[in-house]
Amino acid sequence: MKIVKFQENVINGNDESTLSWVETKKDVQLMVEVFTTEENFQALAPHWKDLARRADSKVYMSYEWAWNWWKRFGRNKKRSLYLVTIWDGTKLVALAPFYKGYSKLGPLVMERRMQIIGSGGSPNEQIGYTDDYGISDFLDILVDQEYHEEVADLLPDILTAEYLNVDVLTFHQADDESFVMKHLYPKFRQLEIDMRVEKTDTCPYIDLRGYDSMKSYIKDQKSNARRRIRQTLRATGPNDEYEIKGADTWAEVEKATDKLIELHQNRWNEIGFPGVFYDERFIQFFKDIIKDAFENDKLWFKQAIDERGVCASRMILFYNGRYYDYISGFDDNRPSSKYRPGIGLLVSLVQEAIENGVEKIELLRGEETYKYDFTSNNFNNWKLTMPLREPNGKTLLSVNRSAAFLYKHINRETELLKVQQSQVGLVRMLPEYLKFRWKSVKMKFDL
Repeated sequence: MKIVKFQENVINGNDESTLSWVETKKDVQLMVEVFTTEENFQALAPHWKDLARRADSKVYMSYEWAWNWWKRFGRNKKRSLYLVTIWDGTKLVALAPFYKGYSKLGPLVMERRMQIIGSGGSPNEQIGYTDDYGISDFLDILVDQEYHEEVADLLPDILTAEYLNVDVLTFHQADDESFVMKHLYPKFRQLEIDMRVEKTDTCPYIDLRGYDSMKSYIKDQKSNARRRIRQTLRATGPNDEYEIKGADTWAEVEKATDKLIELHQNRWNEIGFPGVFYDERFIQFFKDIIKDAFENDKLWFKQAIDERGVCASRMILFYNGRYYDYISGFDDNRPSSKYRPGIGLLVSLVQEAIENGVEKIELLRGEETYKYDFTSNNFNNWKLTMPLREPNGKTLLSVNRSAAFLYKHINRETELLKVQQSQVGLVRMLPEYLKFRWKSVKMKFDL
């Protein structure tokens, strides 16, 4: 691998911090370029979108998702972009959209980290980086399917080189079928790196291949699931317990978005959790994603309406031939709740997917019981952590990591206290919080 002069105008711009290499393998000449500015990020958009199609990527690796995530969660004085691109001429064949973060004590940088855009997002990179679960269900490196072998051979050298100036490289939410797990992980295993691999999630999905009607799909489910789905179908209609209606115009979508946020938050607050929308950044991100999806005809947004109004809502993203069941909300205090209107919306999605020839519905992270009424299929998410070198000041770094741990958990418990205050008032806040926490402990340890 040799350093060569930067090739200008590949994305109609230059970046002084860009590094370039040429790798020749099997008569394929590839160029590697690293971009570090938001201007480059935006200039990559058409190339990124075209590559995402060729890579058959998931929605969390789309340009729209990554850019909106960076705007709302990524920007931070202790974070910087590090977009690794690989080109065959002027065709983008691989993209590893990383960002770097670091912890610093005075003039001493204790640790430098790198991970894929979409993971983490704590507002405090200095001591909040342990909050790395993030809002993106699946993350990966985008690779044109015709270049898997060449890119897998090339990336380990790029991502472990000294010039990166990184202490730890982490891949979050890499699923079983990702490029990271199928192609890159085996290459990393050949290196002498003390790599840690952890299973983080189980992710159910509905495989609709072979079904030509809702009737044939229901017939193939377990007996209890068939009964519940049929019960849900019987409750759905203009003269039944609730009716399902789509949000078709932008005005309807905006109104439905506000209602979904309300339903989602009310339900989670009632059981003692803050809900994802307690974070104003997520509200803005959510609205950004909905707007982009609506404008690109990639949004499925429907509501269940009973005699008192909207009782359930479900927002789905459509991307590269798959539906993503991203977020929902429902009011379980309504009489209609016993007819499972939230599940009725999912039944409606399955029916529409079959009619439109969609083969897969991603039910995303989590093993909620209702998902297994619809499928027995799932795969796993993984977290890969690779120390690339010894960080500075081990003792201080250990103290910083302890502070990060405390920061994360103190923030979480503070939010839980706020939820109890909003539900029962200041006087009863602490007793209800302790009761909630004890219940959580019993559930966790099956006491």
